[in-house]
Order: sequence, then structure tokens, then C-alpha cells
Amino acid sequence: MADYTQLMNLEKKSKAEQLPSHAQSTGQSASQPTSQSVRQSTDQQAGQSTPLSDNKTVDRPKSFYITNRLDKRLDEAVDYIQEVHGIKKVDRSILVNAMLDHDAIWTGEALDLLVDRILRLLTNKMIR
Repeated sequence: MADYTQLMNLEKKSKAEQLPSHAQSTGQSASQPTSQSVRQSTDQQAGQSTPLSDNKTVDRPKSFYITNRLDKRLDEAVDYIQEVHGIKKVDRSILVNAMLDHDAIWTGEALDLLVDRILRLLTNKMIR
């Protein structure tokens, strides 16, 4: 059965394959300032995210059913981000978008890892 750790490892693997090594992509020597390295690293990461034109929110809210456990976890995650990181405007919608909007989790390989979990959820839904 797939779990979150496997999905995160898959995402890391995908990112590693997409990015050339830092030294190759920038031609930097080891003596260059850290701030420049960090800025270039951040720029590379930004290049992996979805383009801003694709980040427009749908016109009307989309709804779907979630488990009570997931409902509770989303609330706890929002509270955590607000309290620990001081981001008071975060809400469930922002959190879900941040969690799901990674190209690596939408590949066939990543979706294949979800099959067991999907079948279990469908089975539990039919039993009720």
C-alpha cells in the first residue's frame, strides 16, 4: 500500500531528475556567496511549480466528500500553520492547494501508488 512517505520520495526523485546538479546548472564555484546560491536555488524551485497563469482559482467552489479523520487533520494543519508560522490568512483551501499542486504527485507512477488506498476507501464506502 502506498503511503505519504512513498509519495514524498517519488516527488524528491522527480525533482532530482528534473534539475541538473547545482554546479552544472549555474557554473558556480564553491567560493561564491551563499545568498547568490540560495537565490538561484529558489529560482530553480520556482521554475518547477505551476505557472502563475495556471494558478487562477475556479470561479465557484468545488465540493467533495472527505473522511472525518481528514476533516480533523485539515483543521489541525491550518491551526498549526497559523500558530507556528504566524500565517493567519491560511485556510483549508489554501492548504489543500499547496499540498496537491505538485506535478510529481500527478504522474502515472504516483497515481499507481494510490490504487490500494482508493480500493480500500471504495470498499469502506460500499460497506456503509
